[in-house]
Amino acid sequence: MSIQRSLRLLPAPKDDFIGLTGKVHLSTGGEPPLLKVHRQAFERFAADKASGYDGYWRHWEEDDALRGDLARLMQAEPGDIGMVGNASEAIMRIVASIDWRPGDNVVVPELDYASGRFALGGLKARGVEVRLVPGRGWWIAREDIVAACDNRTRLVYLSQVNALTGQHHDIAALSRALEGSGAALMVDASHALGVVPVDARLCDFVVSCCYKFLLGIHDGVLVWNRRRRPDFIPSGAGWASATAGASPADYHLKPDARRVEFGNAGHLGAYLLRDSLAYLESFGIDAIAAHTRALAGRFIAGMGALGLEVMTPAAPENHAGNAAFVCTDPQGLTRKAAAEDIFVWGDNGRLRVTAHLFATEEDVETFLDRLPRYLA
Repeated sequence: MSIQRSLRLLPAPKDDFIGLTGKVHLSTGGEPPLLKVHRQAFERFAADKASGYDGYWRHWEEDDALRGDLARLMQAEPGDIGMVGNASEAIMRIVASIDWRPGDNVVVPELDYASGRFALGGLKARGVEVRLVPGRGWWIAREDIVAACDNRTRLVYLSQVNALTGQHHDIAALSRALEGSGAALMVDASHALGVVPVDARLCDFVVSCCYKFLLGIHDGVLVWNRRRRPDFIPSGAGWASATAGASPADYHLKPDARRVEFGNAGHLGAYLLRDSLAYLESFGIDAIAAHTRALAGRFIAGMGALGLEVMTPAAPENHAGNAAFVCTDPQGLTRKAAAEDIFVWGDNGRLRVTAHLFATEEDVETFLDRLPRYLA
């Protein structure tokens, strides 16, 4: 008989976080607080770092355990998980691995994040066409992405949750639409991982930062789906990504995603992130998704009631924890809110608020009640 562990109830206690008590924190899409248990995680890291050779290898044991934790969250295999410096680095590792030929093309929505657009934009110098898919207003249509592809499309880049607008994409439907096309699908899960389900089996590659909804620090994840794309060979190598060959200049790449880890991984980040993942798992990703989508829906409705130009789609399946509206002075509004211990995120011509597992209905109502005054 299997025993099912009961999940904790949401919202998560604010007292579990450093510096969150008494605050309305709606900026996880930019920077969330750390957990209080991270203090103990740091002490474990520091104790191992002071323990010489054995402590150093305990760092790597922590990294390997983290791969298993992340794989479980993303329906992947531990060997699919590589740890890198940040999501932008992960994107470039993937882009640089492809043998580009003049006449090839890549497809990316023009509303997507700069990390993907810039990485692919650099390919123009190599004769690769960069096909920017225009939005329909603030909406990125899946059919427009698919229509932009042809038999020379090598790579499609898309964020599962758009950082600018908050739109959540149906990755399963896009994956089905691209099946058999030969194009690799790279999904940036930075605004999805830790707040809504992410299924790495649907993609050739998944990249993500660790410091947003995962509640970690500034590290990155590269997920290589070895079953869908077995021929991934990074451009470059280091002592940690390969084993010695027949001569001092020869090497063999490691058979799994560790081939992207050229040197030491972010060991401290692994200690902290393991505690973060255990914390998220204690509530359950499906419950977190339902909680945050409901609160984001309330944000969207409240913004609309004020006559604002809302950028985020209202249907629950089309958003995650972020909600945004067009704003002429987003940084000024952010400062006004911060003066009252309400933390939001304002840049790129819009004001974004984010619900994560610690956000409450009272937080939402407090912000919406004060928003007209901030806008005045």
